[in-house]
Amino acid sequence: MPKLTKEFWNSKSEIIEAAVKGWDPIQRLPKLLKEAYPDFRVVDFGFSSEEDMAEWMSQGWIPLTADHFDVEEFNKSDIPSRFGLREVGGRIKWRDNTLMAMGKDFRKQLQDARNEYHEDNYRASVMDKKYASSQDPRRDEMARYAESKLESAIVQPKRGPGRPPNQK
Repeated sequence: MPKLTKEFWNSKSEIIEAAVKGWDPIQRLPKLLKEAYPDFRVVDFGFSSEEDMAEWMSQGWIPLTADHFDVEEFNKSDIPSRFGLREVGGRIKWRDNTLMAMGKDFRKQLQDARNEYHEDNYRASVMDKKYASSQDPRRDEMARYAESKLESAIVQPKRGPGRPPNQK
């Protein structure tokens, strides 16, 4: 049995934070895993429920299994036992959520592709609409502006006669 020293307890600041209400293991566990296992620095983590597993896997996420961990390191690390990670059916779980991983570079490409797709859809559905009410007296003028792809126009209000400036 190892000796219990003051340094041992001082190195457990995460235990103190975990005792505070509002500490979210789903946010903190990925960071702790990357610190404990240097090989995990090239992946992003997520937690998937059983209902969402098929969708996650279709996007490229893979469930982590005990094979992804070096058994000796896994047993030495206090992260799994401290936060309740366990192996169920070959997969590593936290409560009812399966620990999933995806390469950081691949995830960045996936997010960029999604953003581009949504930007294209937004432009097609909102920015390029050429609609004017049939009751609008300036409908033809608005249609011409829409066809010319005019982005914006600066309108300077005309100043009418008003109060004269103060005389000093």
